[in-house]
Amino acid sequence: MTTAQFIVVAVAVFTAAFVQVIAGFGFALLAMPIMTLSIPVRTAVVVSSLLGILTTAWQAVHMRSKADRPVGLRLAFGAFVGMPLGLVILNVVSDRNLRLTLGIAVLVATALLARRLSLAHVGPQLDYGAGFVSGVLNTSVSTNGPPLVFALQTRHFEGDRFRATINLTFALSNIVGLSLFLLNGKVTRDGLLAAAIALPAWAAGQALGWPIRKHVHGERFRWVVLTMLFAAGVSAVVFALT
Repeated sequence: MTTAQFIVVAVAVFTAAFVQVIAGFGFALLAMPIMTLSIPVRTAVVVSSLLGILTTAWQAVHMRSKADRPVGLRLAFGAFVGMPLGLVILNVVSDRNLRLTLGIAVLVATALLARRLSLAHVGPQLDYGAGFVSGVLNTSVSTNGPPLVFALQTRHFEGDRFRATINLTFALSNIVGLSLFLLNGKVTRDGLLAAAIALPAWAAGQALGWPIRKHVHGERFRWVVLTMLFAAGVSAVVFALT
């Protein structure tokens, strides 16, 4: 990697790690678009997957007492089922069409959440369905958060319950997702090297985010989530059209 490439990757990883701690999600959503400005998508996916596992595993363990385990496990199971299909889609559908579809879907979901859509009455099928879509997105565009956020927000999960549950799901699905990438030969030497070099930036983002997250709760937390989703949707559409 050149110095310029390292700087871009470091900024992406630092920003993504910081936001992930505060909101409970968003690592791949932020890191991928920024990293791909300077390094190939296949390399960025490896960096995002490796450092994403560190982020979600740490939060899942640290906050395990606050997680809704039945919901988190149902989401993870749905993701496991969807991941193989995501790999097929990755090899068949163009990256541009995938990201455009994702961006439009995220913007629609954000609009529904802004209107305080409630699906708290819906049974386990909501979790399995959202998990399945998340798994497909995980192995096709390395962005699996929006369906999980949508499911938990429509169940009115807030603050630490939201963060703990979504990171439990992320941790489990990221391990399986990375295993599938390894089996398909998508983990390259360049990706491993970039992840190792970016590790200090990841640690710095984590360290800065923890003291701030305690101030983000209630309505403030809800608007942080909505803003993140809106930014993710817009960036996916712009990235697809450029």
